[in-house]
Amino acid sequence: MKAIIYYLLMATLALNSQSVASAEPQTIDEKIEKFKTYVKHFRQQNLIPSLSVAIVKDGEIIMLESVGFQDHDAEEPTTENTSYLAASITKTFTGATLLAMDADGHIDLDADFTTLSDWDRRCHWITTSGSIFGGGTLDNGYHVPKLQCDQVITLRQVLQHQVQGKPGSSFFYNPIVFGRLSNWVEENTEHSWRYWVNKYVIQPGELKNISVGWRDEKASSVLTHLAPPFRHAPEESDGLANAILPNTELNASSGIIASAKALAHYSIALDEGRILSGPLRETMWSPAADTNGQPMPYAYGWFVQQWQGHRLVWHGGWWPDAYAGLLLKAPEDGLTLVALGNTDGIRNEINSLTGAHIEQNPLALKFLELFVGGTKSFSN
Repeated sequence: MKAIIYYLLMATLALNSQSVASAEPQTIDEKIEKFKTYVKHFRQQNLIPSLSVAIVKDGEIIMLESVGFQDHDAEEPTTENTSYLAASITKTFTGATLLAMDADGHIDLDADFTTLSDWDRRCHWITTSGSIFGGGTLDNGYHVPKLQCDQVITLRQVLQHQVQGKPGSSFFYNPIVFGRLSNWVEENTEHSWRYWVNKYVIQPGELKNISVGWRDEKASSVLTHLAPPFRHAPEESDGLANAILPNTELNASSGIIASAKALAHYSIALDEGRILSGPLRETMWSPAADTNGQPMPYAYGWFVQQWQGHRLVWHGGWWPDAYAGLLLKAPEDGLTLVALGNTDGIRNEINSLTGAHIEQNPLALKFLELFVGGTKSFSN
């Protein structure tokens, strides 16, 4: 009798296991459909009027989802051409541009960044204004070393966010100092920052529908598709209110305006070696070591980390109460996620000041679990 009960129990467990397994998406099409469903839920849960998401696999856009409306009255639906302020995703363009300029001899990444004409004044302001980027203590108790205005800081160290305390010794995300890289380039070359980004990213990548700053006349059509920003407003019936358009001027930290589709093509151009050669691209994604010999969580304009044995390179973008976005790549898996929205609802756990933990972002984690963690199970 016990044997019969045992075999009945084992059979029931086997049937339940098969039922659970069959519920899990197995084909790439099933994974895409499940992710689309999640994206729609994520938009509603995080109050994002307009949300655009793209997935790239092995050089092809396999999903392009345009969800919601660009306006408060739900009269202008989101389309594949809807554009957004990409904010700090711009830093990935900066990394590629400066590495290419260094390789071609236009600049030396080991040159002294502090020769910038207004550095003394700006550094004094950063360190005396109470800004955490001048030094201080985070809410979690992490001590941020003070920015030392009298020390030499190289372009490379600024590009890799290694400017706090002794330059080059540790990582702390400092977008204020990073943004001045473009000013240094303009003071030390004969061209504008826009010229160099176009020369080394837009043109070789054969990229369309990307505006290099608000004043990019060649890409003015991108602005006609711009989704206006909204802020979360609990006092309103729908929880949303119109927001002020953030600073749209181009610098090394921000200024790129694009659609998710356009950033997906940017990712493909990087993978195909049209923007940087393979070795130079690997340099862009290779972090330096800290004083303990451990790799830092940031390389040249990109966060870098491991997740379940997969290398991830990524950057988020965030304008408070306006826009947020994400560009996440798993290079060895041939996968990329792009997400852009016109509130800051995507921003959860992106661009940490002290580390790289993109799996703590719900949208990124769902993508990783469905596509990256399950790469080997892809089937048609």
